[in-house]
Amino acid sequence: MTDTPTSSPAGDTHDSPTATVASPPPPFTPAAPVEAKRPAGNGLAIASLILGIIAILGFAVPVLNVFSALLAVVGLVLGVIALARKAASRGLSLSGTIVSALALLLSLIFIVIYAVGFSAAIDEVSSEPTIVEEPADVEAEPAAPAEEPAEPDASDVGTRDNPAPLGTMIELREFGEPTYELTLGPAVLNANDAVTAANQFNEPPTEGFQYALVPVNLTYVGAETGTPWLDITVEYVSAAGTTHTEGDTLTVGPSPSMFEINEMYNGSTAVGNVLIMIPTENAAGGTWTVKSLFGDPIFFTAE
Repeated sequence: MTDTPTSSPAGDTHDSPTATVASPPPPFTPAAPVEAKRPAGNGLAIASLILGIIAILGFAVPVLNVFSALLAVVGLVLGVIALARKAASRGLSLSGTIVSALALLLSLIFIVIYAVGFSAAIDEVSSEPTIVEEPADVEAEPAAPAEEPAEPDASDVGTRDNPAPLGTMIELREFGEPTYELTLGPAVLNANDAVTAANQFNEPPTEGFQYALVPVNLTYVGAETGTPWLDITVEYVSAAGTTHTEGDTLTVGPSPSMFEINEMYNGSTAVGNVLIMIPTENAAGGTWTVKSLFGDPIFFTAE
């Protein structure tokens, strides 16, 4: 009698081999592009450089230099932080730091200069240059009758309406202390030929203008030392009221110039020429002006 195999109950796979069915792969999804990020420190470096440039533009302007100093401080801080971050561009960070530091230094220097000058202008009324009148060679005349107008006050000499004659000695003061005794020598209102002879590369004056030359005779009477080209400004005011300075032209004038006078000690004397390009029209109707660093201008006749 042959045994007939019997099937196992449904679902019973304990003694029966099972077939493995592979799952289909998931659909392909392309990876999202990764955007390159700028190092975080570069933004600080750029901001530092921009603030430093803005600050350095206003360091010499009164009041505005206070805001320049504040901008420079912020720029300096940002530059230092950017330098500390390795991801930042070192060159950019260093540039921002240096420019901001320079702007801060210059702003502080000019803030101090303007503060000292403003304080001196308020506290020292006597800081204005003093006109030293030369003695007259004529005998004293009898006093004018009371009904006649009084003579002009000597303190009015040196104004634009009443300029002092060339050769009049003035005393310049700084902070109430005398610094220079000064006279303007005979002026040459048309010095074109002298300028041409002084340097072959000198260009002729602009149309409608001519070169004018005035010598400045100096004696330093201060307690310390002085440098005339830094301490004294000589300008020309035309009859029309326009101001003209040595800086208007790069022409080389006849020697010696004010820029050739070195540091002066008490009692030393020097002479320096000032060359200015002035309007030709009514040149003799203008005036020369002389002033110290923080003083008011003293006016002299043109010739």
